[in-house]
Amino acid sequence: MELYTIKSPLGVIEIEINEEALSALRYSNKPFENKKHPSKVANIIIQELEEYFTNKTIFSSFKLSPIGTPFQKKIWSLLSEIPMGETRSYTDIAIQYGNSKAVRAVGAAIGKNPIMIFIPCHRVIGNNDSMVGYAGGLLNKVWLLEHEGLLIQKRLNL
Repeated sequence: MELYTIKSPLGVIEIEINEEALSALRYSNKPFENKKHPSKVANIIIQELEEYFTNKTIFSSFKLSPIGTPFQKKIWSLLSEIPMGETRSYTDIAIQYGNSKAVRAVGAAIGKNPIMIFIPCHRVIGNNDSMVGYAGGLLNKVWLLEHEGLLIQKRLNL
């Protein structure tokens, strides 16, 4: 396992790589510190994050390997289909999964997403367009959505 940190507009982000694949990306309270030279995969991930924060483009030209149950992985794959600048509700994701009654289970799976930003759980909002839940904090969620072009204050009456 390789662990790296990067500075971002949202603070320090920790990147975890297992077997040449991104297995976790999370916000961190740790100070920025990289004691070793990043691997080739880490460099690609870092460059793509910098590109996202600078130019709003995200490529994911590397393998994602989130650790989770088959259900969680399916939900995370559905999140990856949400286009930048758009949102979906938890109900939308449950319906897309094939079970409109699975909203709570969908919410729980989304809350366990280990690869924030690249698996865009920040694009999931409440049924009434409310800003609910985000493991990275609601201020970061709002920042990411606005960064991707959503006018949050007008749309969500903030």
